[in-house]
Amino acid sequence: MDQELVSRLERELERAVATAVKKIAAKRLPMQPSRQTIHLMAKAAVSVYEAAAAAHERRD
Repeated sequence: MDQELVSRLERELERAVATAVKKIAAKRLPMQPSRQTIHLMAKAAVSVYEAAAAAHERRD
């Protein structure tokens, strides 16, 4: 995938993860993840997406 697209997707996913954690963390989650943890969660999600996209392309 294009690196610019990967970076944008990571940023958007970071925002989404941070928002989700913020909405439920106070009541349900055992801890507030650090900014670095949220960043790594977003990077992991993009890596999974890239692998799925590559597998999809190989099927075509």
